[in-house]
Amino acid sequence: MNAASHPVDRVLPRRQMLTLGLQHMLVAYIGAIAVPLIVASALKMSPADTTVLISTALFCSGISTILQTVGVWKLGVRLPILQGVAFSSVGPVIAIGLTPGVGFAGVCGAVIGAGIITTFAAPLVGRLRRLFPPVVTGCIVTVIGLQLFPVAYQWAGGGDAAKLQFGELSFLAVALVVAVVILAVNRFANAFLRNLSVLIGLVAGSLLAISLGMGNFTNVAAAPWFTVPYPFHFGTPVFAIVPVLTMVVVMIVQMVESMGLFVAIGDIVEKQVSEEDVVRGLRANGVASAIAGTFAAFPFIAFMENVGLVILTGVRSRWIVAVSGVLMCVVALVPKIGAIVASTPSAALGGAGIAMFGVVVAAGVQTLAKVDFEGNRYNVLIVGFTIATALIPVMAPKVFAHMPDWTQPFLHSGVVLACLVSVLLNALLNGVPAADPVESHVHADAAHASPMARECD
Repeated sequence: MNAASHPVDRVLPRRQMLTLGLQHMLVAYIGAIAVPLIVASALKMSPADTTVLISTALFCSGISTILQTVGVWKLGVRLPILQGVAFSSVGPVIAIGLTPGVGFAGVCGAVIGAGIITTFAAPLVGRLRRLFPPVVTGCIVTVIGLQLFPVAYQWAGGGDAAKLQFGELSFLAVALVVAVVILAVNRFANAFLRNLSVLIGLVAGSLLAISLGMGNFTNVAAAPWFTVPYPFHFGTPVFAIVPVLTMVVVMIVQMVESMGLFVAIGDIVEKQVSEEDVVRGLRANGVASAIAGTFAAFPFIAFMENVGLVILTGVRSRWIVAVSGVLMCVVALVPKIGAIVASTPSAALGGAGIAMFGVVVAAGVQTLAKVDFEGNRYNVLIVGFTIATALIPVMAPKVFAHMPDWTQPFLHSGVVLACLVSVLLNALLNGVPAADPVESHVHADAAHASPMARECD
């Protein structure tokens, strides 16, 4: 299948592009605003500055998404990847922002400096593409889904705001209704509605939640109608050596994670991801982060939640995700709309999350099904050790509590651990290929493709 006819490059009718793009944006929105909210709270920012931080994060997420999906010159991996603020940057950003004499201007300078450095380092890191055969990418995709389950369960129980009411039957009922609606739409509806199953489920669950008194729209009334993100809102960036180097370390970790995600998502959408593709994607992350620093935003990485949506709908067009990037920019300019989206009941998100994250795990298992376990017993060890290690941050996060501070960014991300452990074990046990594999690790036989993907393509 040539590039021009590949489902990833397919342009759908406008109505489908808009509705499917909206679906992606809704799924990503809560995660997109979480980091700026956490940072603003930790740095004790005013409500006005908090609004600015949220708007700039959304705006730059949209720009970064467009850059990755559409691609410009030697930038962008050109896959259906929605970009969002990386959670791994929260700790360092807060630490830099609280440093006397540095402040938030130092955060902006660190993000800009690290973005520039990682942009030029992309070709060096991209050479590691050969270290990601199916046994590695299968582990990564499986771990992506498994580590997202606690998030879905937290949402289904009512979210952080539920507190003492967490886990009440009303919350679980809403989550169950969303999951059932998604299943019913996929079973009985036509192809177009099946592609919108998550959006339909969220709407149904939200209406039920509101009828049960779960709706909270106080932030909608307080949100302004319009705001315009502009560079250097918090003053001229401060470029200090230690903060910049700290952020470089964080972004190196994110580069390792991103590289694994690029290759894994390429497997999921059945499109070859070459070393040059990886370099373009990493370079785009660096450029987007440098731009984000000028707008008081943070480093970006692929949102794993949207990977599940791609699998569940079977629609692999990168242009749909590009539309979601445009919608992110629009919502950033109109905070009132963003506040409405943010009012989506957590329980409804939980039902959708269980469906989406479950199919991510299934996609990982599907990739691992191509791996030779009978003729190569080393692959069993690679998968077993990788998944067992990668789930430590999720199931027992205090295990690494006494490790040195510089190791924490590597040890508190299940995806990073999955990348490091699987790559290392595969290199030690199976050896390293002499060159970047030309063949795609995609399902050459249509029998291996998911029924939804074949139907929608």
